[in-house]
Amino acid sequence: MSISLENILGFKVKVVNVLDVVTEGKVYSFNSSNNTLTLQTSKKVQQPQSFKVIKCSFIKNLEVIGERPSTNLFKKQPIKPAYVHVDRVNQLLQEKMKESAKKNELSGKGVSSEGQFLFDMAYKTVSDTRWVDKNIVVLDSVEIFPPYKPENIKLINGSKAEAVTMVQRILQRGWQKLNESEETKKGG
Repeated sequence: MSISLENILGFKVKVVNVLDVVTEGKVYSFNSSNNTLTLQTSKKVQQPQSFKVIKCSFIKNLEVIGERPSTNLFKKQPIKPAYVHVDRVNQLLQEKMKESAKKNELSGKGVSSEGQFLFDMAYKTVSDTRWVDKNIVVLDSVEIFPPYKPENIKLINGSKAEAVTMVQRILQRGWQKLNESEETKKGG
């Protein structure tokens, strides 16, 4: 580049990077130590300030557009940081942690992909489905052992046989879907 970047603070520029992506904005700063150019890209005064930091080695073309600014407002009016709603951030963090814990709870440890698929199917049908080691427990009344076939079902806690019938149907439907998807992969 033939333009001295220190001398164009406040100028409106058009930057084309090596991927031919065009960015327009006012030059906010140039950092010679890490060779970056910071552009203020927000168009309207009412909008929150937005910036784009561009590594100078990725700049293919830089063109000054518009007139020279009469004064450099960047030096006179520093941008104040926006208020951060800490309670909202904490709330979002708690929600993400709960989602992650739930996802972790719903994934079997050391189980086959078929076992996880069948667990997911059972969970979609009956939300009271959980892992106990490598076994799937549905409604605290039916336990399914690996390899998770309909014949690997056992009643627990003196439950009714209807629960076994329901779980057998879910497993049969799941194995049917697994077999269909395997046939599709083979091209059959």
